Amino acid sequence: MIPDKSELHQLGYFTKLHGYKGELTAFLDTEDWSDYEDIETVFIELKGQLVPYFIETLEYKTNTSVKVKLEGIDSEELAKTLVKAKIFIKKEEISEEDETRLELRALQGYQVSDAVKGDIGHIEQVLELAGNPQLEIKYKNKIILLPLHEDFIKEINHEKKLIKIEAPEGLIDLYL
Repeated sequence: MIPDKSELHQLGYFTKLHGYKGELTAFLDTEDWSDYEDIETVFIELKGQLVPYFIETLEYKTNTSVKVKLEGIDSEELAKTLVKAKIFIKKEEISEEDETRLELRALQGYQVSDAVKGDIGHIEQVLELAGNPQLEIKYKNKIILLPLHEDFIKEINHEKKLIKIEAPEGLIDLYL
């Protein structure tokens, strides 16, 4: 039984062919591709339909790309039909690291209110800097960078898309 798309997570997509025996290069939106090296099945979106495939091999190429060989795809012609196709996995197969990254990305657009300064704008994006994620907050055509640290975050209200913070003294003034 093929799961509903809402039960899946887009892990990446096929970027190009790798050789002529049906192998493909895939971009994976992940911190560590090896978190997924034991996955046996992926779902490929073809013409709006999800098609399950068994993975024969998954090998490292670069930090964000892997060489993939799918069962039943054994020619250049068949592989060409998958180039640019999206790759999905079941949500329960997402690594803990990637789950955290997705939660951080979901904060984009949230309003930020500081205990002293009041409303300081909305989150343009979450910068995923090695071990030190930063909130990029747009305020009156200026950008404020705030480390996403538990000491600064006082409340996250997902319903109201609001984050209440208590920034260190002088930090916000550095940007204004």
